[in-house]
Amino acid sequence: MKRDFGSILRDWRQLRRLSQLDLSVDVGVSSRHLSFLESGRASPSRNMVLRLAGALEIPKAAANDALAAAGFAAAFPALAADAPDLAPVRRAISMTLRRHHPYPGFAIDRGWNVIDANEAAIALFAPFGPVANMVELLIAAAHFDIVENWEETALLSLARLRAELAHLGGDEELEALAARLGDHPRLAAAEIGRIDFNQAVIPTTLRIDGRRVSLFSTIAQFGTVQEVAASEIRIELMYPADEATAAFFENRQVEARR
Repeated sequence: MKRDFGSILRDWRQLRRLSQLDLSVDVGVSSRHLSFLESGRASPSRNMVLRLAGALEIPKAAANDALAAAGFAAAFPALAADAPDLAPVRRAISMTLRRHHPYPGFAIDRGWNVIDANEAAIALFAPFGPVANMVELLIAAAHFDIVENWEETALLSLARLRAELAHLGGDEELEALAARLGDHPRLAAAEIGRIDFNQAVIPTTLRIDGRRVSLFSTIAQFGTVQEVAASEIRIELMYPADEATAAFFENRQVEARR
């Protein structure tokens, strides 16, 4: 069933917890006009839809839906992953991951599906078999003794998932993954109060080949990419949290070159 623009606007405004007055100030219109847009008594211009989408931080795919509901063409392109126009994006991902070696790095899409990974990440994930999705990997890791602080790692990932869901305004695939992770017996049994979230850095701590390895991550997104799916790609680069971990990956690199 096709939704009208007014209901889409109201839902996003309420999701962002803004009053009509708050949003009207942000976009430079009267709250009365905004009320008319939500009720359908007034129709927005294309520029107004885009201004509202920007003020509400509506993801590009949802902004296209809002434009369609208002009777306008999409503003943001949706291309195949191998489209020639996306070659610079693919090259940037590959370059970033390759240059991050010998430390693990990978790229995921909106659904946390792995779309690229460097050699160090592939080797790190190897004990779990082929990795297609990072949430699935985390759930699978609960059955191994590889991740020492699985509960901490899972809780932080779950918080990130829920934040992304709030930003996206919902997503069935992510909601299903978040539910599976949140309902995992190890999280239900965890003594959350004993986990210290006031640490400056909370690394993921692994046991690999009898060695203790601690890693933390940075997450990057493209700032000016307008294509719908590519704009939601995240590149996650993992860094050593201590000197022993740095030496572990650097020694692996040396051994691989022999």
